[in-house]
Amino acid sequence: MASTSATPMYEKVDMSGDVPQPRFGHTITVVAKHKAVLFGGASGDAGKYIMTGDTYILNTLKRSWLRLAPQGIVPSPRAAHASTAIESMQLVVYGGATGGSFA
Repeated sequence: MASTSATPMYEKVDMSGDVPQPRFGHTITVVAKHKAVLFGGASGDAGKYIMTGDTYILNTLKRSWLRLAPQGIVPSPRAAHASTAIESMQLVVYGGATGGSFA
């Protein structure tokens, strides 16, 4: 019997616009065809990290990022949370670690 394992292929993709800073504990959620929203996470180095509450939208066709300024009641900065799209261009964020920073 022949092996059917495939070797993963990776490609570096150049992005434009407001490219988010490196982070972890964030979510990226598809909210429409060719659009995904990145929310929150933690960033930093040297053992000290700061929670973020920033929101970006990725247009996969244009390969570009745009930082959003959501209005209304917005989630507090957090990492290790969950998010899901409930309608086109609507995002629900739940749980996670909140606070200013952690080491």
